[in-house]
Amino acid sequence: MTRLSRMLMAAFVVTGAFGISWESMAAPEEGAPPAGSSAINKSTDPKVSRWGTDREQVKRRWDTVNTLVEVSSGAKKVASSGRPEAMALREQARSLRDEAKGLLERGELQPASDKLSQATQKMFAAIKEADAGESKRGKQEQDFNRRLESVRVLTDALDRIGKEKSSSKAAESSKQVKSLMSQAQGMQAKGDAAWAKTTLDKAYVTAKTGIELLRRGDTLVRTLKFNSKEEEYHYEVDRNDTHQMLIGMLLKDNDKGSDPRIKEFVSKAAELRRQADQMGRNGQYEEAIRVLEQATTELIRAIRSAGIFIPG
Repeated sequence: MTRLSRMLMAAFVVTGAFGISWESMAAPEEGAPPAGSSAINKSTDPKVSRWGTDREQVKRRWDTVNTLVEVSSGAKKVASSGRPEAMALREQARSLRDEAKGLLERGELQPASDKLSQATQKMFAAIKEADAGESKRGKQEQDFNRRLESVRVLTDALDRIGKEKSSSKAAESSKQVKSLMSQAQGMQAKGDAAWAKTTLDKAYVTAKTGIELLRRGDTLVRTLKFNSKEEEYHYEVDRNDTHQMLIGMLLKDNDKGSDPRIKEFVSKAAELRRQADQMGRNGQYEEAIRVLEQATTELIRAIRSAGIFIPG
C-alpha cells in the first residue's frame, strides 16, 4: 500500500468517527441521490449534489472537512512539505471550507454541501502534491548518498595512487575534493539539494581527473616514443576529448559557464581543435599535435578558472 493510500485510509477512519462514510467524502456525482437514502434530496436538478440538505448532516460534514484541512495527518504532511504548490491548494481548501460555513449559517445547505465537496477535492490534491514532493526529496537524498560514496571511493584511490607516486599534485587534488565533499554535505543538510549536487559533481570531476592524469603519466612514460606521429596524434586527440568531456561535466548546471574568461578559453580551444582536425585529415600530424596540445592547455585553463585544480 502506498503512502498516499495509507493517508486516504486514515481519512476514512476520521470520517467514520463523525458517522460519515468514505463514499460521502468523494466528489459529488451529478444527478445522484445520497448513498443509501432516497428520502433526502429528491430534486431532479442534474446539478444537485448527491449530498442532501439535512442541516445536521451538512454540519457533521463541515466538521469532518475542517478536521481534514487543519489537523489530519495529511494536513501535517502538507504543512511540513515546504512545497508552495501543496500549501496553495490547502489554502484554497480552507477558503472553500470558510465559504461553506457562511452558507451553512445562512441556511443555504445545498451550496454549502457543494463547497465542502470542492474543499475535499482541493485538500486531497494538496496531500498528493505533498507526497510527490516527499518522494522527490527521498530520491534526491538517495542519489546524493550514492554519488557521495562514489566520490569517497575515488578519493581513496587518488590518495593511494598519489602516495605510490609521491605526487604533491595528487595530494592537493585530494584536499580540494574533501573540501568540496564537506561543502556539499552542508548544503544537502540545509535542504539546498541543487547546489549540493553541483558541488558534489565538482568533487567527482576533480577526483576522477586526478586519477586519470596520474595514470596517463604512466602511459606516457611507457610510450614516450610513439611508433609514429600519427599514433601520437591520435593520443593527443583522445587527451583533448577527455578534457572537453571534463569541462562539459563541470559547467553543466553551473553559473560558471557564463564567466567571460572561461568562455574565452573554451572558444579558443574549440578553434584550435578545429585547426588540428583539419591538419590531421591532411596528414600534417606533427603540426596537428602541436596545435592539439595548445587546445588542451586552453581547456585546462578553463577548468582551473571554474575552481577545479588539475595538473597539466
